[in-house]
Amino acid sequence: MPLSRRCHGTVITFIFSVLLGNFAQADTHATHLHDPLAIDTSLTLGEVVDAAVDAFPEKPVLEARRDQAEAWSRRGRSLTADRPALMLRYQSDRFGSDTGLDEYEAGIELPLWSWGGRSAVKALGSAMTAESEAARTALRWEVAGMVRAALWDVAIAENEHELAEQSLDMAKRLVKTVERRYELGDVAQRDLLLARSSYLDYETALIQAGAVLLDAERSYRTFTGLHRRPGFEAETMSDAEEIAANHPALALADMAVERAEAGAEVTRQTSKAGPTVLLGTRRERPAFGTVFDDSIGVTVNVPFGGRAHRDTEITAAARTASEVRAARSRELRMLTLDMHEAAHSLAVARENYAAASQRLDIAERHQAMGELAYEKGEIELLDLLKIRETAIAARRLVARLEIEEKRQTALYNQAVGDLP
Repeated sequence: MPLSRRCHGTVITFIFSVLLGNFAQADTHATHLHDPLAIDTSLTLGEVVDAAVDAFPEKPVLEARRDQAEAWSRRGRSLTADRPALMLRYQSDRFGSDTGLDEYEAGIELPLWSWGGRSAVKALGSAMTAESEAARTALRWEVAGMVRAALWDVAIAENEHELAEQSLDMAKRLVKTVERRYELGDVAQRDLLLARSSYLDYETALIQAGAVLLDAERSYRTFTGLHRRPGFEAETMSDAEEIAANHPALALADMAVERAEAGAEVTRQTSKAGPTVLLGTRRERPAFGTVFDDSIGVTVNVPFGGRAHRDTEITAAARTASEVRAARSRELRMLTLDMHEAAHSLAVARENYAAASQRLDIAERHQAMGELAYEKGEIELLDLLKIRETAIAARRLVARLEIEEKRQTALYNQAVGDLP
């Protein structure tokens, strides 16, 4: 015996409730995978960057740079070009003619600086110290860019999640409306199935949006080490229209050039080995003698020539300096391109926002008219769902462009070197 419409509705409602229960369990499980990021209004972007720098894997490299710079500075302050050496010498004919010859020598060998060598090493130590400080600022700038990107990724994910919740709530209200009309016999069963199927689609979209939000917040936590975030406040756009010389990345590149050139000068100066002075004493007893003679002597060793050997080191250092200068030029080019790209993307976002706002106004009016028309039976449910989807897409685009404008402002500030 065929089932009545009410029985059909009961069966469908039961199946629908089971499906909704499964989705609800999945969503509940997802929400317990992590705690949402707490919003701390007192937390500033600069404080988040500082926390991220402390947790950044490259931070120990800064300490190594500083230690290396201090080592070269200490070397430049040294009075000798290399380590002094102790010289000891003993000579006897005991195992030869055995006529009583004995000689004892002791002295200190002092490697002296070549002309200009010490000043070149001092200059290298100063250049490496400046580069070390520039590297610290450049690292903070680099981390600031990652923090800005992570924060706005969370903002985008939160926005998508909120829109998915709103869409699901709208679909839920539509299901109730269709169920009521189905019970009254105003609509066919296919409308009920279509409305409930649409609801499940939106619930699936909400679960997916929740997963994306979870990933974005987890990335922020991992990168910064914080379990709270500042509010999504728009940055004030920088007035800079070109890459300044004090841009953290460019300043580091300049210091790298200075360090490489100083290193090349050290190679040119120290490859010319400086003189060596030996200060020593001698105690000797001649053959067939009975009395020791004591004396003090000075030995000076002055190297000369060797251009063929020195040029290999000098040209290698000069090549390294040239490569660093080329890297500096590439860095400036990339920074300029990033700045123009951010400025262009910001302008496009602003223009698109104006057009998207107009489209949203039209879509919302169309949606209101469509819902009224469906209530009157003038259009099919499938047509209403298409109208609603268009309105949802328009709202999503406007909200995304609002965030995109703030995000591109932050990226422009990052490109021109503004530090929070």
